[in-house]
Amino acid sequence: MAVTESRMDPHEKVARLEQAIRARLEELAEVLRGRGLAVRIGTSALVAWNPAASATDDPRGQAMNPGLSQYVAIAPDGGSLNWYWCWTGPTRDAPLESEYMCPAEQIDRAATLIAKVLHVDEPGESRP
Repeated sequence: MAVTESRMDPHEKVARLEQAIRARLEELAEVLRGRGLAVRIGTSALVAWNPAASATDDPRGQAMNPGLSQYVAIAPDGGSLNWYWCWTGPTRDAPLESEYMCPAEQIDRAATLIAKVLHVDEPGESRP
């Protein structure tokens, strides 16, 4: 007889949720890397950045320009996982603010949105 999720051990529920979160983070990271972005994964979030945004030969520029980056979190809501933008607060000591992006299973959509935010125009490139 299969154990239903409602009767599952609470520790098993947490372990399954953590496993699902990690799998989605890994999936999104792989797609973002395929689009030329660098990614670092945490427990329930990742940071993606565009290496082209900090490419400079001037050491002063490297120190002053840490690059173009974006934090994205994954969290459960209403029984499903979702992606959230993470924005810095209005002051240095303010907590991060979050904004819904899309369902966690929409990996390509999330990657497209993130890549759009982190896009750097190449010299001579124009966007509509």
